[in-house]
Formats: sequence, C-alpha cells, structure tokens
Amino acid sequence: MRAILLASLCLASVLAQAADLTVTVLDRNGRPLADAVVLVDSSVQGVRPAPVLEASIAQEKLRFVPAVTVVGLGAKLSFSNLDSWDHHVILGLMGAGGVYLDPGHNTQFRLAGRARGKPPAVDSKQLTQPGAYLLGCHIHGSMRGHVYVADTPWARLAGEDGRAMLQGLPEGPARVRIWHPDQLVDGVPTPVQVAAAGNAVTVQTQITSSRKARSAPAPDPLYPGL
Repeated sequence: MRAILLASLCLASVLAQAADLTVTVLDRNGRPLADAVVLVDSSVQGVRPAPVLEASIAQEKLRFVPAVTVVGLGAKLSFSNLDSWDHHVILGLMGAGGVYLDPGHNTQFRLAGRARGKPPAVDSKQLTQPGAYLLGCHIHGSMRGHVYVADTPWARLAGEDGRAMLQGLPEGPARVRIWHPDQLVDGVPTPVQVAAAGNAVTVQTQITSSRKARSAPAPDPLYPGL
C-alpha cells in the first residue's frame, strides 16, 4: 500500500509539472505567420510526448497537400498521387535559400497518375535525419512542399493565425525555435519560462512570407470529378 501511495504521489508530481505553451509567430511586418514550424526545447526532466511517426502527403491539383508537414525523427511518410497525370517526388534536405542541400543524395521516385475508379499510386519513405526537407516534382517544376523532421518532441505547425499550442511541457526554462519555408537564415531562439498554469509568448521574426492566400485548387481537366 505504501509503494502504491508513493507511486501515486510521484505521478501527481509529474502531472502537476506538465503545462501548455501557446506560441504566436509574427512576420517582419507584425502579421501572423502561417505555416511556421514551432519547436520548443526543454532540458527539465519530465514525461515527453510521443513524436509523430506517421504522416500522409498527397499530390493533388499540382500541389503537395499539406504544404508543410511536421513529424518526428524516424517518421514514415506516405505519398499518394490523386491527379490523373504522373508526378515525381523529389525529397531532400533543404539548404539556405530554398534549394536542395545536396541534390546527389535526394530520394526520387515516380507515382503514376490516378485512373478513374482506381486507388491512387502510393509509396512511402522513412526519414532518419532531422531538419527541413524540400519536396519537388521533375515533371511540374512549380510543385513545392516541405517536411520538417523535428529533433524535439514539442513541435507544431502554426495555423493561419500564426498560433501553435505545445502541450505537456515541464515547468521551468525552455527555448522556442521557429522555422519557415521562406526564411533566409535561422533565427535566434527565444528563451521562455514555462509556468505551471500555462502561458503564452509572441515571437516576432524577420521572415517575409511569399505564400499567397489559399484558394480552391483548379479542377483536374481530364477527370473534374476526382
């Protein structure tokens, strides 16, 4: 009974330390920065959330959907082609300026176009190196997407309002890092003090987003109903 009581007290102590942190990311003009990857580092001991180890990315209407995907180290990515024409998937670590860091080490494969009434072509890859990855297509050069493999369990994608909530952080000192597809250089991490009751922080970046407002994708000219 005493052992159970001690275990319960230890569990309560751990749970009491878990807190939420809301991060609002702004661009250089003070506007919400959508599609920013928010990463929080903490060296305080405590329970860590499980990383995201599976994600799906579709090629649809000449786009990668979603445009930005955040996963954990070792995650399996599944790619599917929902268009009626063939696509390539070019997947490689991204360097400064939005280019492939080392094109010779990129992963490349082709996905056949989707036939009416048939399931889409699918392939999957596992990512074992942290950092930002660029997605492209040999056939359609305008297609670009991004994957960020986080080296911390606290990683989220900011929404249209520039906000991301990181849950289950231990109370105490931490730091916030921001990554965005349009950044030119890495920003300086922002120190924060995570409160037991949860708190919020706003991070102003020097990023100017080239992203246009999302609109409905154009219909497939061959199979408009797909």
